[in-house]
Amino acid sequence: MTSPIADLAHRLRPLVFRLYHQVRRQTPQLTLTLTQGSVLSELVNGGPRRMSALAEFEQVKLPSMTDVVSRLERLGLATRTPDPADRRAVLVDVTDEGRRFYAETVAAREEFLRERLIAMDDTDRAAIEAALPALAKLLLGGPEGPAPRLGSGARPQKTQLLVDTKKEELISDER
Repeated sequence: MTSPIADLAHRLRPLVFRLYHQVRRQTPQLTLTLTQGSVLSELVNGGPRRMSALAEFEQVKLPSMTDVVSRLERLGLATRTPDPADRRAVLVDVTDEGRRFYAETVAAREEFLRERLIAMDDTDRAAIEAALPALAKLLLGGPEGPAPRLGSGARPQKTQLLVDTKKEELISDER
């Protein structure tokens, strides 16, 4: 016999995965990996970052982040420039094309969700709205901040969750 919490986790996992998969699949996008999308989101929302800071944020090794940023550069979505504070370091920033792509992707994904929400009755929409604070807490992983990724030996960064649904969107979750 499983516990009620284990049962809830068992039922929630496929729903979250399928919803995210549908939103991602049903909206136009370049072929970005989850990490590439997450890095693009960080650059749009947080400004230029050192390659090492991006690697730490994504919990990947620096060579992996170099590959991610190289792909974003080839797509015209990001650029690298020397860090004026330390010429040995590199700053990664989003391009105008990257901002446009990001804004279009967010708008398309929100429109997809809007259409689905419109098709629901008021009771179901209210239930989803009421669940948003609990889902935000679930994302944070508890009082210590985000839960570490499975299989990761790195300690997670404490991040501030933006619950404002106009700012918190699905591309941020693309890790």
